[in-house]
Amino acid sequence: MTEEELTGSSYLIVDDDDFSRELLVSVLSHLGCNTVYCAPDSETAIGLARQYKPDFVLLDIYMPEVDGWTFLSQLRKTMPSAVVIMITGSGKTADFRKSMTEAVDGFCIKPVSPSVLHRALIGTRLHQQSQTA
Repeated sequence: MTEEELTGSSYLIVDDDDFSRELLVSVLSHLGCNTVYCAPDSETAIGLARQYKPDFVLLDIYMPEVDGWTFLSQLRKTMPSAVVIMITGSGKTADFRKSMTEAVDGFCIKPVSPSVLHRALIGTRLHQQSQTA
């Protein structure tokens, strides 16, 4: 995946925390990624996903009402090929393990630095491309 592909991709951030969403938007902007949609909850997120079909989804695990794992199954019905990176502030080993067994492409712990997110985005896209080749 080239830098041009990364910057030309679209992103959906799903996180109930305003500060976390703003931080991820800032990190993506720092990486040159400008097509970014944000949702504070699963209902808004599924609407944005259907409307814009983002290439990447950055999904918080712990949200009120519908958590990230539940939303993930809804998202996969709408966008089975989207690259999904779970984002959490908890750092629980169980979350990491679950991300390895679910239909998840990557896992990051908040706060996410530009270099970590950059590696996660490129790594997950390359992995997905190798699975379809």
